[in-house]
Amino acid sequence: MNPAASSALPKPQAKHLLYGLIASLPFSDFLQTGIVAFSAAPIMGDIAASPEEYSMVATLYAVVAIGMIALQRRLVEQLGWRRLVQAAGLLFGLGAVACGLSGSLAGFTAGRLVMAMGCASFMTAARMLVNHIPPSPRRFTGIRFLAGGLAWGLAAGPLLASWALASQNWRAAFFLMAVPAALIAVLAQWAPMDEVVQPRARSRSRSMSLLAVMALMAGSFAALHALQRSGFDFFSEPQRLLAWGALALPVLWLFVRLNRQGGGALIAFGSLAQRRYLVGMGIFATAYLVLGANSIMLPTLLQRVLGLPLEIVGRYLGCGALAGVATLIVVTRLLPRRPGPTPYYLAGFSALLLCAWQLSRLSEGADPFRSVLPALLCNGAFMLAVLPVTAMQTFMKLQHDEETFSHANQLKNMLAQFGIAAGMALATLLMQWRSNVHYTRLAESLSPSNLALGPALEQLTQWFSSTQGASVAPRMALAQLAAWVTQEATLMGALDYFVALSWFAALCLGLVMAEGTWRRFASR
Repeated sequence: MNPAASSALPKPQAKHLLYGLIASLPFSDFLQTGIVAFSAAPIMGDIAASPEEYSMVATLYAVVAIGMIALQRRLVEQLGWRRLVQAAGLLFGLGAVACGLSGSLAGFTAGRLVMAMGCASFMTAARMLVNHIPPSPRRFTGIRFLAGGLAWGLAAGPLLASWALASQNWRAAFFLMAVPAALIAVLAQWAPMDEVVQPRARSRSRSMSLLAVMALMAGSFAALHALQRSGFDFFSEPQRLLAWGALALPVLWLFVRLNRQGGGALIAFGSLAQRRYLVGMGIFATAYLVLGANSIMLPTLLQRVLGLPLEIVGRYLGCGALAGVATLIVVTRLLPRRPGPTPYYLAGFSALLLCAWQLSRLSEGADPFRSVLPALLCNGAFMLAVLPVTAMQTFMKLQHDEETFSHANQLKNMLAQFGIAAGMALATLLMQWRSNVHYTRLAESLSPSNLALGPALEQLTQWFSSTQGASVAPRMALAQLAAWVTQEATLMGALDYFVALSWFAALCLGLVMAEGTWRRFASR
């Protein structure tokens, strides 16, 4: 496009187009995450994929995304921001349509990898476009649009997936993702942004960049594969998982070495070794860990324990995420007057503690609307109280240098892939461990010496005899009793997870209060 084209638009209109683009990028990213997560069961059934194979698709998606994030600065220098964002939107839309049209595991995998090639650029591009706005209240407005897109994406993903599942057509949700993809391409055509970014460092050879990215992707695959497979093999083949994890370390170290060689590092780690940035990365890692773990445990609790259909689960989770939108409105109104992070962290981790405490007290007969929805609202409030404030604090001293600022955001978005995967792995392992412990204890209580077992089986047998026939009634009674034991063990395992999460939230609260007290003491 001619650089003068966007300037031909009235200035207020061009400004709003840029805000719309900034919001559309994170919205699309989190929209697709929610859709893919909640459509997993029907997708696997439709394309004849096992859980292990579907898990491998997620691993490959993350590996491709990490490689594209590492290359983003180089791509910007070659293409400019406008062409990069348009290409990313095009790839995202094509990949989504390919997934919707796929009838096999290979076709779905190919579609997801194309989506990763486009979607990987969204979060970094959105934040960099905000930084292109001159320092003024307009830049803070850009941050509000970025966080708003994230908040609405978190809510819209489960809701759209729920609608698609209710209509018995998971493919519709993938086809609809072409709409935000087209919107990104149109907004990028007209929104004002820098066309060309000049490299500051000496040009790096393409062969060296390719070797470094290949090492990064290989090491990332080894680490993410170990995390993803832990839910299947941790208790049966732990040595294999440890081998994959051990392999990841030297390969990732090779990436660090190759990254230093030649001119213009893909990621300038040295310039990011600042206390504020490292602390912020630790908080980001914590938030992503919780996000990944809760993305596993909340649907498990609602579907397997409370017996809700998956489409209803999506509605509950989407409504809970709407609390994040309300939280963001409050936070962005308070931040200009109270920029210190401590009150927002206290509010965020308090909300996480309330969520975990409420869910740790559930029973099988709990009313989801009264007992679960308030906790989901607290979970949504936690994410949007912590993430935007952390972003502002983490990059505060880095945003004056565009290349360093880009590298800082690229590294943060790579961390997100690992943090979410680690959270999902930890939640799965904790759930398997605790539910198996409880199942063993419950099964032991169903021995012939248990005087309540006989009457219970007799009543179940009589009930099934009246509906299914006397010949199959005893087997169905035993099967029903086993299902109740499994459900109870799953509930108790989930309760153990939320007890652990409440202690974790309390620990984070204690650290925040201790840091705030130390800061006040040091300022005297």
